[in-house]
Amino acid sequence: MTERRPPMVQTHDLVKRIEGMVVNSCPDTAPGSAILLVKNGQVLYRRGIGLANLEHRVPLAPDMPFRLGSITKPITATAILMLAEAGELALTDPISLLLPDYPMGETPITPEHLLTHTSGIPNYTELSEWFAVHRQDFSLDQLIDVFRTRPKAFAPGTRWAYSNSGYVLLGAIIEKISGKSYGEFLADHIFTPLKMSDTSYESTTSRVIPRMAGGYSPVPGAYLHAEYLSYTQVHAAGGLVSNLDDLARWFTALRAGNLLAEETLRKMWTPYLLSDGTSARYGYGWWLGEWQGHRVAEHYGSLFGYAAQLLALPDDDILVIILSNDEGKLNLTEQLAVEMAAMTLGKPYQPPAAIPLPAPELLQVAGTYTAGDGLQLTVADEAGQMVLQLSSGNTSNSSRTPRRNFSFRRSRRPALFFPADRTLSPNSRGCRAGAYPSTPKRLPEPAGYPSPSSRYTRRGNGIRQVSLSGSPLIRDPVNREFFSAAPVYTS
Repeated sequence: MTERRPPMVQTHDLVKRIEGMVVNSCPDTAPGSAILLVKNGQVLYRRGIGLANLEHRVPLAPDMPFRLGSITKPITATAILMLAEAGELALTDPISLLLPDYPMGETPITPEHLLTHTSGIPNYTELSEWFAVHRQDFSLDQLIDVFRTRPKAFAPGTRWAYSNSGYVLLGAIIEKISGKSYGEFLADHIFTPLKMSDTSYESTTSRVIPRMAGGYSPVPGAYLHAEYLSYTQVHAAGGLVSNLDDLARWFTALRAGNLLAEETLRKMWTPYLLSDGTSARYGYGWWLGEWQGHRVAEHYGSLFGYAAQLLALPDDDILVIILSNDEGKLNLTEQLAVEMAAMTLGKPYQPPAAIPLPAPELLQVAGTYTAGDGLQLTVADEAGQMVLQLSSGNTSNSSRTPRRNFSFRRSRRPALFFPADRTLSPNSRGCRAGAYPSTPKRLPEPAGYPSPSSRYTRRGNGIRQVSLSGSPLIRDPVNREFFSAAPVYTS
């Protein structure tokens, strides 16, 4: 007997509800978002809200291009799989056959390891030495040199750890095999055939891109132009520019089998299994999951000045894309995309209820947290209130911080993230960018809440979440738990 699923909501009602949610979330006087919802090939919702340019008060339109950040990765993965289908590479061959100058170690690294973030190669954008040079223009070889000699964090295939380095190497493989630059190959084999006229690889800021949305960084009470980044530094891990319509064309062609064979696409959307048999919950360029029987494939993008979300329910033919020119809206783009998809299914998303925790216990997380770039976050108790203070050097309450995927986000909903065992120490792998307290801290297990699920325990880096002020984040941005969340603690 087949499962009976609730009928899709009426389009008029759906659009009305989404519009209300978008308007309430996105002020029209600040950097904004371009938002698209497609179901069964039909555009149900498409609009721009907010400003594309603050100086000239230019409204944001839905056809404007944005920098995609890591939404580049599913497209890079598509290109690699096209080469594999053409017999130009094998996903399980050592990459030394393609990049002979890259050190291998005892266990060979394969293209499949790079695609699935299971290579063990450290993520170069989390290295302090990279942040010191992120404004400089690099050749591809110079960029690879940043992490070329770094020891692997683990044997390939044994663990999962997000790594932009792996996707830079995939870009190098595309160039080596094709004899073309990364951008030229994508243009010739994907963008031009699909008439994606507003999509390109942009390694500099010198070219004028018509109607491009400017990127901004939020600070208390204002916005600043996004910090400068040489886009030679992101390459195939995050260097693409595109808009809603072009991304929808690419995804439609991908899902229809016009870019990859059905079996290849199935593998792309199948979670990679680690050597111990556990799921990495990441396939070839996509985070993968399931919600109430519906498959979910997604990726986010986060870059200086920009935030983005691409969420698909392949079996239901639902696609949500949100592109923002406010780097502080990463969590908002994720939340909106999830809620829009759930509404379209007729199953409105309900965030988990916060778990009450007495203030004395919550304050056990008090202490000073240090990131590799010298930023410090102090969590303290002042008159019974949880207080956060961000400092850099001798300057407290810094009005501007480098964008490093730091585990504490200065946003409307700041939060600290803890590993599944509720301890945080210098050896902990739970924090997103190496932020940890001076001494180990332990958050008590709230009464009545079960221990971390087996999948978190097995992987060893499941994240628990602590809300320090305002509304808690509804999901865990490190482990990409769509439609479900780790427990949220509030005072």
